[in-house]
Amino acid sequence: MRRGISTKRTGRVTTTYILGLALVMVGLGGSTAFALDPMGPPASALRQGDYKLTLDYSFSEMDFELTDGTSSTGGELIPLTLKDFQAHRAYAGLGYGLYDNWEAFVRFGGTKGTFGDSIWEVGEEFEGGFDFAVGAGAKATFYETDSWRVGALLQASYAEFDGTLELSAPGWLPDVTEIDILQVQAAIGATYHWTDRISVYAGPFAYMVMGDFEDTFPVTTNGAGTITLSWDIDDGPNYGGYLGAYIILNDNSMLNVEYQLAADASAVGLGLMWRI
Repeated sequence: MRRGISTKRTGRVTTTYILGLALVMVGLGGSTAFALDPMGPPASALRQGDYKLTLDYSFSEMDFELTDGTSSTGGELIPLTLKDFQAHRAYAGLGYGLYDNWEAFVRFGGTKGTFGDSIWEVGEEFEGGFDFAVGAGAKATFYETDSWRVGALLQASYAEFDGTLELSAPGWLPDVTEIDILQVQAAIGATYHWTDRISVYAGPFAYMVMGDFEDTFPVTTNGAGTITLSWDIDDGPNYGGYLGAYIILNDNSMLNVEYQLAADASAVGLGLMWRI
C-alpha cells in the first residue's frame, strides 16, 4: 500500500480518503534545478568582440520545497520537502565579449535525474530520461591586477524533468511526472593567478528555484482512472560558497574544476573553454 499524505480540510471526504490511501509522490528535481549549474571563474575571460566555446558538466544533490499543492479531484495538499535528488547536467555553450571585461553566454544541453526513498520510505525509485535544458547569463570583471581578478556572474537556466516512479509494493503501476524548472544563480568572487598556468577562485553565491511539479498516478492496481497532483516549486533565495581552479592548456583553451556547497545543495563541475 502507498504511504498516505495529509490534506487540508476541504469538506470532500471522498477526495481525502483516496489521497490518504493512494497518494505517492514522484520525486525529481534539480541545480539545480533541481541541479546547480556550473559557474566557472567569477569574471569575464573575453575582450570586446571575442567568442568562446564551452563544454560544461555538473553533478549535484539538492533538497527543495513543494508548496501550494492541488489535486485534480479538488483537494488541497500539504507542503512537502523532497530530499536527496541527484542530477547530472551537460551543456555546450557560446560566449561573446560585449565589452572588455564583460561577456554574455548561452548554453544548450540536457539533464538526467534520479530520486530514491527519501520521503515516503516505501521503496519508491525514480529515474528519468535525458531531458532538455537551456541556460544564459553574463560575467563581468570589476577589478584586475597581475595577480588578482574580482568579478561577478548572473545566470539562469530552464530544464524539464519527466519520467516514471517505480514502487516496490507489488501490483502498483508506475506514476508519471512532468516538471518544469527555472533556476537563477548569482555569485561574486576573486581569482588568484597562482602560476602562469594555474589559477584558483572562490566566493559566495545565491540561488533560487521556481517551477511546477505534476504527478499522475493510477487510482487502482489495474490502472482504472488516474489522479493528478500539482505543486509549485518556490525555493530560495538560498546561500552558499564555491571554489574552483582552472588550468590554461594553451593560448586559446583552459580546463576548470569547481565545487559548490549550500545548506540544502552541493555540486561538482568540470568545464572546457576555447577562445575563437
